[in-house]
Amino acid sequence: MLRIKIPFLLLLNFGLFSLTFKEAKEIALSKNRELTISELEVKKAELVMRESWASFYPTVNFQSSYTRLLSVPQFEMETPFGKQYISLGYPDNFKNSLQITFPVFTFGKRLIAKEIGERSKEIQDFQYQADKISLLKDLVTVYYGVVVAKEGVKIAEEALERAKAHLNTARIQYSVGRITKLDLLSAETEYNKQKTELLNAKNGLTQAHSALNIMLGFPLDSVVEIEDKMEVEIDSFNLDSLTILALNKRPEIQSIKKLTELSNLSQSLQYLSFLPNVIFSGNFSYDKPHGFINEWDNDITATIAITLPIFEGFSRTNNIKKYRLSVEQAKIKKELVEEGIKMEIKNLFLTYRLHKENLKLAEEQLKRAKEAYQMAETQYKIGYISTLEYKDIELGYRSAEFARLNALYNLIVSKEQVKIATMMN
Repeated sequence: MLRIKIPFLLLLNFGLFSLTFKEAKEIALSKNRELTISELEVKKAELVMRESWASFYPTVNFQSSYTRLLSVPQFEMETPFGKQYISLGYPDNFKNSLQITFPVFTFGKRLIAKEIGERSKEIQDFQYQADKISLLKDLVTVYYGVVVAKEGVKIAEEALERAKAHLNTARIQYSVGRITKLDLLSAETEYNKQKTELLNAKNGLTQAHSALNIMLGFPLDSVVEIEDKMEVEIDSFNLDSLTILALNKRPEIQSIKKLTELSNLSQSLQYLSFLPNVIFSGNFSYDKPHGFINEWDNDITATIAITLPIFEGFSRTNNIKKYRLSVEQAKIKKELVEEGIKMEIKNLFLTYRLHKENLKLAEEQLKRAKEAYQMAETQYKIGYISTLEYKDIELGYRSAEFARLNALYNLIVSKEQVKIATMMN
């Protein structure tokens, strides 16, 4: 089918917008507000990473000042020509300085600080990927919740039509004396009950749409048509293959690996902090007065300095121990995360397998219930069964319809969640 891309807001305004699940995933990944927050965290981590690169560039500072002396100090001196007064300064004082500082050699500290920034950014990237997985797991339940709600409305409409037809039949049978007034009142009550059930189904559909709009980042009252039907292709998943795939691709495991690297780098940085830094500093000044002369002049100085932190209250030693413990923690976390993912995949696999069997049973039950209802409908019209018997069979048929719909929904959701959890798509 040809799909023409039209701006989303225009489609919404005219009530023409429709979605497949694939399109819903794309929209959710770009517009979901919670995921946008996670994406902004990645951008913040990237800025922190770039901040760690600052030590590879010189630091340049400029300072300018003007000072007005309302009273210039003087001292008196006796000379052969009499008393002379000599000023110890000038009323107007201008100072301008430009300073450049650059760490010439740091024994690798700058490189490690840069790598720490990069690892931190990568960890946030993996967290963003994990948030995407979590979002898609929720989306599949909400999206197909709309689909199942639509199907529920159809079932409720069909049940209402059956109740109406039953009421018409009951009125005819009552008019010819085949059923009692109580049976007729019972048919009328069932018809009104089905009206209420239809209203409830439509209200549930509206609520499901609202939940989907929130996940997609749409206005709450947007009306979006869902294209997918309650259909599923049965897959033969293999538990071992699914587990291996998840362990190789899940971002949580990659994040733990980067966390271990980060702790090792932080520990190395603490060791290197015992070594000196070689720093260059250059200063250019342009002042008035300069020296003892009230004129503009300049000075240029260059300094090479070595700084060696000798003692900092055992803080570096304690930090080294702290990062060693962080490495041990990361190892344990990796084992826990791997076990958690294995358990998650196993549960999803078993749930999918269970729902496959449930769907088969539900379809068989629906087939029998439909056949029983068709027989009951014919027999009721000719007066072979009572209204109560007919209602029981009709209720069983409607329950079988909902049971099959629920089983199909569970199977579709569990299949998609298996694919999302193993990052198949």
